[in-house]
Amino acid sequence: MRNFGLILLSLMIFVVLIACSDSENSGPASGTSGIPVSKSSPATSTTAPETPGGPRYGGNLRIAQPGDPVSCDLAMSRGTGYQSVHPCNPMLSQIVRSSPTDHSIITGDLAEDWSLSEDGRTWKFKVRPDALWHDGSQVTADDLKFSIDRVINPPEGLFAGRAAPIAGYVSTTDQVVAVSDETLTITTDFPAASFITNLANVYVSVFPKTITEQLDPPSMILHEQVVGSGPFKFNSATRGSFYEMVKNEDYYEPNRPYLDSITFLVMPSPAVRVAALKTGEADIVMLLTEPEAESLAGESDRIRLIREPSAGGNTVQMNLSKAPFNDPRVRRAVNLAFSRSDAMLALGGGFNGAIMPPGGPWALDTDEVLTLPGYGDDEAERARARELLANAGYPDGLAVQMHTRSDPFSTSLAEFAVAQLRKVGINAKLIPLERTAYAEFVSSGEHTLISHSHSFSLDDPDAILPAHYACGGEENYPGLCDPEIDRLIEAQARELDPDDRKKLVDEIQRLVWSTDAKIWFNWSVRRTPVSTKVMNFNPGGPSLYQGRRFESVWLTE
Repeated sequence: MRNFGLILLSLMIFVVLIACSDSENSGPASGTSGIPVSKSSPATSTTAPETPGGPRYGGNLRIAQPGDPVSCDLAMSRGTGYQSVHPCNPMLSQIVRSSPTDHSIITGDLAEDWSLSEDGRTWKFKVRPDALWHDGSQVTADDLKFSIDRVINPPEGLFAGRAAPIAGYVSTTDQVVAVSDETLTITTDFPAASFITNLANVYVSVFPKTITEQLDPPSMILHEQVVGSGPFKFNSATRGSFYEMVKNEDYYEPNRPYLDSITFLVMPSPAVRVAALKTGEADIVMLLTEPEAESLAGESDRIRLIREPSAGGNTVQMNLSKAPFNDPRVRRAVNLAFSRSDAMLALGGGFNGAIMPPGGPWALDTDEVLTLPGYGDDEAERARARELLANAGYPDGLAVQMHTRSDPFSTSLAEFAVAQLRKVGINAKLIPLERTAYAEFVSSGEHTLISHSHSFSLDDPDAILPAHYACGGEENYPGLCDPEIDRLIEAQARELDPDDRKKLVDEIQRLVWSTDAKIWFNWSVRRTPVSTKVMNFNPGGPSLYQGRRFESVWLTE
């Protein structure tokens, strides 16, 4: 017994030493500048998980979505939508990435390790030696530099999309250096609290330099053009029908992926997508409206419906340069026309918020949100809206055009918006446009009034505020350009104290809301129906975009 006790004590000491060692090497760290350096080793497995009831290899995962990917070049502006991200991301990799199970944790990807200099500006990344492109060639630091350079200085005719926040930290390509094949350094213009978070954004994907430069334009737009380093690689595609990827046998994560293949099925009709799920022709449908979700009642033995808050929601947006919305009285009338309680009832739930996702770390306090214009008594606010319209020269109301995307999800939201505006005398004629045509229409500034749903890739001020509310922002469709808002957006990006940064973000939210340019009338609940045979699928937490490689998803049959 005495010997056994000594052995047991030795084992306990050994375990404690190992635990201490792990905590020193893989937990969240901080640079001396105060910048949080959230860091974790990539999630890997060293043994084939073929245990009974555990993960199994093989099978084809089938995912139904409304349309074709617009572009697999996720870093550029045409590749921002989820219909591009979902079928393209499984073929791609990043320098670092958000953990699929906890987006606040940054994990290694093509960079297996990284460090931050004492002054909080220079990041050093070690490129993993076992990463290969799908054509068998080696991934090098030159490829990582090339991919960051094109975000900072996009090729002619191309524009950075949701990868653009990186250019807000790094102003010249000289600050991105491939020191060797295995080492990349990036020096930011200033110590930035959110740099590593935005580098982990799914949109900052890495592309092979030599192959991409040979394309015209130098952009992997088509699904079949993609040569990536992700867990799946292109197999075949027919536009308007399907996009199929097969397992990358040379993927750098041991024993991943589990699946043999993934097929994205293009099914424009929501009814057809739901029917395909019920009959077993599809395993996952990414987005549902509440009535569609209700139609799955009684299917719980074969389909599980995952409901969760979404880092996105629904808006109406007005072009500030065009009448009648160049008049702030008309814009305020639009805001007051919307009943947030009506929106929750009609759209199957939701959350009240300002311009940052409610429930997240940057949300405006709920008590303050309820004091904002648009959150008061419905009848009193609508009476005030009609008074404002009369004062602006529209005592009998006004007629306008409202554009939106032509898919059923977008048109259903727009129809709700039209009905709300009608209550104060604003008669909006709804004009749906095909997704690509709509994107070009709003980007060119031709619109007057749009109904538009947003889903943010990250709940982070630098990932949201510059693109949506700064002068010239990529998704600033109202054309808002306020020097004070721009100053505050720049100031919060440089503020390393979390409490002081939160105060700046709150002030931005108040100022933006007061412009009545982009009216948030409902922050969404996301509904994802999944076949019960699909295991280890994470819908992505609050983001519709992160964690979409499917390398750890497996099928029970």
